[in-house]
Amino acid sequence: MEDEATKLMAETLEKNAIDKSEYPQTTEMENRCVNMIANLWNAPKELNYIGTSTVGSSEACMLGGMAMKFRWRNRAEKLGIDTTKRKPNLVVSSGFQVCWEKFCVYWDIEMRLVPMDEEHMSLNVDKVLDYVDDYTIGVVALQGITYTGKFDDIKALDALLEEYNKTAKISVPIHVDAASGGLFTPFIDPDMEWDFRLKNVISISTSGHKYGLVYPGIGWVIWKDEEYLPKELIFEVSYLGGSMPTMAINFSRSA
Repeated sequence: MEDEATKLMAETLEKNAIDKSEYPQTTEMENRCVNMIANLWNAPKELNYIGTSTVGSSEACMLGGMAMKFRWRNRAEKLGIDTTKRKPNLVVSSGFQVCWEKFCVYWDIEMRLVPMDEEHMSLNVDKVLDYVDDYTIGVVALQGITYTGKFDDIKALDALLEEYNKTAKISVPIHVDAASGGLFTPFIDPDMEWDFRLKNVISISTSGHKYGLVYPGIGWVIWKDEEYLPKELIFEVSYLGGSMPTMAINFSRSA
């Protein structure tokens, strides 16, 4: 990074990013970044997007996954689905990054893998519905697969789930794990529809440090609208003299 950026970071190493009332300028910078990224991902102007910085994209994925689980459970209970009958499941291609395996283990989710092969070096959209049922919390689409360099065809996935959701007892949303592509694709191919322009994409996570000029680790997660982040995952915390909402898993970290 530039010398000025390194100096700026060194001067804020001892500041606690979570203490938003003590360091309001840090909070303001974070909020501005959320606004810029939401705009970059074409968040609809008529909705109320919400987001946060994280410790790398892995925490961002965990938050996106948790929101889908809690939201599925809340909706399933209202629809009379027995949420204790069996584990909820998450559908993703076998090109997933290990944080999704961790998520499924930590939060007791059945991981359903759509196999990749020589013909399908990304998510095989034709096979997705073989893995989806009323206990599916969501489908994770990968905007940049570590092993193949490919993008999942998220537009085709959105169209597939749009048809499925018309008759499904409980609709299935998409979370886009855009760890490597989220801050890259909007500039290289701005016309590619993979983001909040697609109806069923409800949340997107990304890494802030994949392409240099940013030290690790920072990540971001944004939900298209507040309705996709269940209220029970937002905590009002009285901390060091002030009250603030927090939705991250980690707490104290350097600003």
